[in-house]
Amino acid sequence: MAGILDGVRVLDFGHFVAGPLCAMLLADQGAEVIHIDPPGGPRFETPANAVWNRGKTCVELDLHDPSGRARALELALQTDVLIENFRPGVMDSLGLGHATLCERHPGLIYCSLPGFGHDDARCGLAAWEGVVAAATDTYRPEPGSPGEPLFWPLPVASNMAAFQAATACVMALIARERDGRGQHIEVPLFDAMYSLIGARGMSMPTPVQLSFDHIGFGVYRCADGRDVHFAPVAPRFMEWFVDAAGVTAWRTEGLMDRARLAEDPLHAAELRRRLRDLFASRPAAEWEKLANVAGAALSQCRTMGEWLQEPHALVSGCVLELQDPESNLMRQCGTAVRMDAQALQAAHTPQIGRRLAVGEVPHFRDRPLRSPCSKPADSSGPLSGIRVLDLTQIWAGPTAGRLLAEYGADVIKVNSPREPILTHEEVNRGKLSLLLDLNLAPDRALLERLVQRADVFMQNFAHGTADRLGIGMDAMSQIKPDLIYTSISAYGYGGPWQAHRGYEVQAQACVGAQAQFGRAGMARRLPYEINDYGTGILAAFAVGLGLLNRQRSKDAAHMQAALTYTAGLHQSLYLHDQPGAPTWDERGFGPWQRLYRTSDAWIFLGVSPRDSFTQRRILDYLQLAPARSEGELAYALENTLSSRDAAFWEARLHALGAGVHRLATLEEVMKDTRSRRRGLVITRHHPGLGDITMVGPVASLSRTPLVPGRVAGPPGSDRKTVEAQLEAWSSPQSKT
Repeated sequence: MAGILDGVRVLDFGHFVAGPLCAMLLADQGAEVIHIDPPGGPRFETPANAVWNRGKTCVELDLHDPSGRARALELALQTDVLIENFRPGVMDSLGLGHATLCERHPGLIYCSLPGFGHDDARCGLAAWEGVVAAATDTYRPEPGSPGEPLFWPLPVASNMAAFQAATACVMALIARERDGRGQHIEVPLFDAMYSLIGARGMSMPTPVQLSFDHIGFGVYRCADGRDVHFAPVAPRFMEWFVDAAGVTAWRTEGLMDRARLAEDPLHAAELRRRLRDLFASRPAAEWEKLANVAGAALSQCRTMGEWLQEPHALVSGCVLELQDPESNLMRQCGTAVRMDAQALQAAHTPQIGRRLAVGEVPHFRDRPLRSPCSKPADSSGPLSGIRVLDLTQIWAGPTAGRLLAEYGADVIKVNSPREPILTHEEVNRGKLSLLLDLNLAPDRALLERLVQRADVFMQNFAHGTADRLGIGMDAMSQIKPDLIYTSISAYGYGGPWQAHRGYEVQAQACVGAQAQFGRAGMARRLPYEINDYGTGILAAFAVGLGLLNRQRSKDAAHMQAALTYTAGLHQSLYLHDQPGAPTWDERGFGPWQRLYRTSDAWIFLGVSPRDSFTQRRILDYLQLAPARSEGELAYALENTLSSRDAAFWEARLHALGAGVHRLATLEEVMKDTRSRRRGLVITRHHPGLGDITMVGPVASLSRTPLVPGRVAGPPGSDRKTVEAQLEAWSSPQSKT
C-alpha cells in the first residue's frame, strides 16, 4: 500500500553508507527514489547495497561525461529531494551544486552529507568513516587499559548523519507545504557524531549522572557459556528479579540499598559478585525468560545471525525477508519507523531494488513539478505552531522532543514526580517542564486539557502501560481526533517480546552489536548510546512523517519507533544473510583502513582499498616495498609510522591523498573552537546551576535553521507558565 511519502521524488547520488541509507529511509516510507551509481556500479562492494538500495531504481551514469551529466541535471530538475555525500565542492564542479540547482528549481530540497562541512578547515580531507571516528573520540581505550584504542566496525557517523538528514528532509517538506520553497540541508558526518556524544559531552558545576551502572548493570556469563545483559534501572525491577530468581534474602540483607551502592564501592562490588555467581548457575535462555516474565530488562547477547533467525524479529518487522527478481530471499534490517497498520490501514512494505541495464534511461513517474506558491517565503521553523506533549523518559524519547523543539515546536515535557530524570538539562533543553501525578484528579485534568490543544503526544512506556494509565492511543484520540500519537518501545510492535522491558543495552545485546564488539569471547557494551540517540532522532522523523501525512490527509496517526528497529539500521552493513560482509580485526579493516600508533599519539589512516595510485604514492614516499600479504603491509606501516609524530603524518599523508586524523579525546572534541563557532558546542548560563556546556543542533538548514532553545529549568518549574499558555490557547482568538 502507498506510504506517507508517496508522490515524493528523490534523486540519490549517495555513495558508501550515509547518502544511500538516508535515501533508503525515505524510500521505505513510499518515496520514489532513483539512485545514481558511477560506471561499473557502487564503489563500495558489499551485499549491504541491496539493503540501502531497496525500493529504489538504480542506474549507472558517468557524471564526468557531458551526456551523463545532462541526464543527471534533467532528473535533478524533476525531483523534490536530492541527496549527495561527496566532499564540498565536488557537485559544484559537475554543475550540480545546490546554488545552481536551487536557482533553477526553487522548490528543490538539496541535502548534502559530506564528511566535514563546507565551513570546516578539514573539508578537503578524505573523510573515511574511521577518519571521522578518530576525530570524535569513537575509538577510545577501554577503561583500565594501557591506552590502546578499541576499534569497532559500525559506521556510526554515517548512520547518525543519515538519520539526521532524513529527518531534516521531512521537516523541509513540511516547511515547503507552506510556501512551495525548498532549501539546502547539510549534515556532515563529523557534525552528526555530536548528536551521539550527547550527555557524555555535557559539563556543569555539579556532577552529571550518566548511568545507573552502580546497581548491577552489565554483561554476565551464564552456565551454558552464553552472555546476557542485565539492566535493573529502577529498584522495583531488581526486586522483581531477585524474587523470581529465588534470592529474596538479598532484599532483607540490604544488598540492593541504592544509597549504599552509590556511596560504597565495596558494597557495589559485592552485589556484582553475587550476580556473577547467580547468573553462572543457569543457562542464558532460562535467565532471559525468567527476567522478562518478572518485568526486568534482560536480553541474551545474540549474534547477528541468530537475530536474523529470531521469530520475534521476523514477526515484529525488526527483520524483513525480501525477494529479488531472481527469486532469491534476503533477510535484512526492517524499517526505521512505521504507522500502526491495523489502526490506519496505511502500511508500506519495502520492496527489493530495481537495477536498470547500462544505457537504459531512468525517469520519474509523470506528475506536475511543485512550484513556489504566491505566499511570501516563510523562514520560521518547520514545526512553528506545533504543540508537543512529551511523556517519555531516559534518553530516546526526550531526545526526540528536544529535536522537535529545535525544529520550532512548542514542547511540554511531562514527568512523574516519583521517577528520577537522567541528564534533564541536556535532553530537555528548549522544553517547558511539568511534573504530573496521573493518579491525582487535578493533574489528570490538566493533561487532558493539554491534549485537547496538542498536535503530538509521545510516550515510551512498556507496552500496555499507557493504556493501563488511560493515556493510550484510543483514549487520547478520543480527546483530540487528529492527534499524532507516537510510541517508542524497546523491541518493536507485534511479536512475543513487544511487552518486554528494555533499554539501550538490550537493543545492543539482542541484535548482535555486543557480540560483534566483544573481545576474548565475552560480549561487550558499546561505548556510545547509539540506539537511544539514534531512536530519538528517528522518533522525530516519525513525528514529522505523521504531521506531513496530516497536512495532506487530515488524518490522525499512530507512529512507532523502537530501539531494535534502530539497532538493526546501525548494523545494516552486516545484518543480512548474504556472504561478503567486510571483515576486521582489533585495529581496522586491513592495512589501508586502520589505527596506527605514531611516536606521540594514535592516528587512523584511511585509503580506498581500490585506490592503487594513492597506495603506491604512500609506499614510495615511505620507501616501502609492496608486501606479500596484508599482514606484512600492516606490520611495515606500523614500524614506519611509529617513527614520527601524528602532526607530521597528518600533513604528509594528507598531501598524498590519504585521509588521516589523530585520535581526539572527548575533552578536545567539546573544546574545539571550530565546533563552538559552528554551534555544535554551546554554553548557556543556568540561573540555579551556573554555566552548562552541551552539544548543539547538528543539521544545518539554509532557510529554516534549527534553534537550540532555552536551558531547561528545574523539573516541574514551568507549571504556572503552562497553565497560562493553556488559558491563552483556549481563548477564541487562539488556534483551534
